Amino acid sequence: MKKYIVYFLATGIFLTASGCEDFLDKKNPTATTDAKWWNLESDVRNALEVIYNEVPSGTLDNAALPLTGQVTVRANSRMHLSAITDEAVFRGNYSDWETFPLGQANSSSTLPNNLYANRYLAIRNACRFLENFQKAYVEDPALKVRYAAEARALRAFYHMDLFMYFGPIPIIDKSLEPTAQQVKRNTQQEVIAFVISELEKAAADLPVSYPESDAYRMTKGTCYALESILYLYLGDYVQSIEASKKVIALNVYDLHALSSATETSYGSLFSYSGLVNKERIMFRRKGQQGVFFRNAPKGFGAQATTSPTLAIVNTYETKQGKTIQELGPDSLAIYTQNPNFKNNRDPRLTASVLLPGDTFIGRKLDPFSTNSPDLVGQVQSTQTGFWMKKYLDARDVSAQSASQLNFMSIRYAEILLNYVEALIESGQWQQTDVVLYLNKIRNRAGMPGVDIKVYNSQAKLRELLRRERQVELAFEGQRFFDIKRWKIGEQVLSGTVYGAYNPNTKANYVAEQRKFDPSRDYLWPIPLVEMNVNPLMTQNANW
Repeated sequence: MKKYIVYFLATGIFLTASGCEDFLDKKNPTATTDAKWWNLESDVRNALEVIYNEVPSGTLDNAALPLTGQVTVRANSRMHLSAITDEAVFRGNYSDWETFPLGQANSSSTLPNNLYANRYLAIRNACRFLENFQKAYVEDPALKVRYAAEARALRAFYHMDLFMYFGPIPIIDKSLEPTAQQVKRNTQQEVIAFVISELEKAAADLPVSYPESDAYRMTKGTCYALESILYLYLGDYVQSIEASKKVIALNVYDLHALSSATETSYGSLFSYSGLVNKERIMFRRKGQQGVFFRNAPKGFGAQATTSPTLAIVNTYETKQGKTIQELGPDSLAIYTQNPNFKNNRDPRLTASVLLPGDTFIGRKLDPFSTNSPDLVGQVQSTQTGFWMKKYLDARDVSAQSASQLNFMSIRYAEILLNYVEALIESGQWQQTDVVLYLNKIRNRAGMPGVDIKVYNSQAKLRELLRRERQVELAFEGQRFFDIKRWKIGEQVLSGTVYGAYNPNTKANYVAEQRKFDPSRDYLWPIPLVEMNVNPLMTQNANW
């Protein structure tokens, strides 16, 4: 493939992966050639697990980089990715998410380099798997076919993910040797055709579901969900509708519901009480290992690296289904100063965000008193006066970097929202499924159904759908791609970023000043190291 990628790959096959301790025979460390590796079903399963290792996590998960053993930056940590949107601000000592919204990113930035290298590493591992798995003995031939379908679906996903960050990228469908390292970018049409074809092939050989022990694996529904996401990203609403309907028609997914007097159905999705749920479509096992340490308030010994903004807080409606903006300037001022005034906001707000004055695990949070351990703006403290609450569970407080929580990169609510959006944008805004599925999502969260007297046109339903996506999927990574495909970066990623109301200054805290260049910033740069060693590669515009 390319020298940059081959640096990680040429020395050996697959190498070490978390949870796969027997992958290499430590008594025979040279037994890493294809001729010696592919013998038993355990070899096949272990190789497949390494390919799964690049499924997105939520926060930095301390996985080791290939060869070096160093902790990876995990550019695909989707909760940190929210800091490149209007949802959050990032400050941490282990990556450079903040450079993108500040207009300081370049082709040497850590994020694009890390994502590009790790994704292509996973792609090459998948190619190598598909080229060699037939050599191994697997007692059940059907199971062997399924393993190959899983690898194929993962390879398609990694291509799709690269495409959504970088635009058209090289298609790699075989494990190229170092002597064949220079490749050019394929066209957008070629990339899309490849991804969809691979997903369709994989879906044909994948089951609808697995036992809980294997629930993280790729399924038919995962393939159809990825098609739904890709087609929506491309603005191909007809195809996105069809793919979404295929997910719905499987009848294996549902919105998570929990009967509890102390926890909402929505909030429990991101806690141990909702660890097993019917909403999961694609998730990484223990993908939130570091979530408490990375995102909890500093007073708990954590880092509070990714802090919600006033913009996302002000997006949540009141419990009556009204935006705080439409209530008028007086009410807007009240809710801006006290976001959960009289406990009258969409319950998803307090399930997702910790607010000043909230009590969390027995301690009142105060970002504005000078003697507070959580003083806003300090190193490893909130940068806005708010904290992410989603995925914070009190059971992780004593083992902050060893959470057992999974991270859901695709859940059923997103596919329902994809379906509704595609119906609206294709002119079918009056189709009954639009209100039906919006109501299902809203009602599950404890919100009233759609007011059809207000949301009675394509434009108004588009407005509602976009707001619903933002609050339902807050901090899960989708907002980054929504901004890109809606082309609203100029509106939401430029100017002053505000945080919580500071009672000392009688004004909202100013977190940072952002810059967004629409001629450049809708795509990430191809890494400079790739540009330097591959004369066939072309750079994205204005990087």
